[in-house]
Amino acid sequence: MPDIYIRPYQHADEQSVLQICYRTGFMGQDLSGTNRFNDRKLFGYLFCLFYLRYETEHCFVAVDRSNGDKVVGYILGTLDTRNQNRQFAWKMGWRIALRLLFYTGWRYTESFREVIFFLKGARSKIEPNPLYKVYPAHLHINVLPEYQHCGIGSKLLDRFEQHVRKSGVAGIHLSTSNRNLKAIPFYRKKGYDLLLEKEDTFWSNVPDYKTLVFAKKL
Repeated sequence: MPDIYIRPYQHADEQSVLQICYRTGFMGQDLSGTNRFNDRKLFGYLFCLFYLRYETEHCFVAVDRSNGDKVVGYILGTLDTRNQNRQFAWKMGWRIALRLLFYTGWRYTESFREVIFFLKGARSKIEPNPLYKVYPAHLHINVLPEYQHCGIGSKLLDRFEQHVRKSGVAGIHLSTSNRNLKAIPFYRKKGYDLLLEKEDTFWSNVPDYKTLVFAKKL
C-alpha cells in the first residue's frame, strides 16, 4: 500500500496536477491515446489552471511518501461558484481564445473541434441560482488510475470538506457524468445526493451522455 498524506497545493505541483487531470479527463478515463483532445495545455486551461493560479488556498494534493513524494491525486475548488464563474471568464477566457485561434486550430484540430462542441452546449450546463445559494462551494477531484481504490479520494474529500466548513460555507456541489461509473458510488458513499440530471452534449460522439450534479450540506 502507498504511504499517502494530504497537503496544501504548492506551485511546484502544477505539472503533476495537469498530468492527473489529463489522465482522468475523459469521464474518469485517460485521454492519452484517444486522439480526442491532444492539446494538453489547453485542457489544463479549461479544467485546472484557474484554481491553481487564482484559488490556490482551496487546493490540496495527495502525495505518496513511499514513491519520492509523488503527487498522485488532487482536489481543487472554490467557496463561491458564482464569483468563480465570473473570474474564470475574465482571467482564462482570453487565454483560451488565443490558444484556440493561434495554436490549437491548426496544430490540434481534434481538440479545437471538441472545444467548439463544449461551447455549443455550454448554455445547458448553467445550474440554477438556488443551487449556488444553498451549495455555493464546488470541487473537482481526481486520482491517478493506478492509485485508485486505496482510500485516497476519501482523504482528499475529507480534507476539502474540513476546509470549507472552517470557512463558514454550508454546502458543496460537484458535477460528473453518468458515464463516470467509478465516481458515482464514491460520491454517494461520502454523503452526496443527486440533485440534477441533465441531458447533455459535453463530449462529441458519446451517446446518452448526462450531466449529474451532486451536493452535500455541511
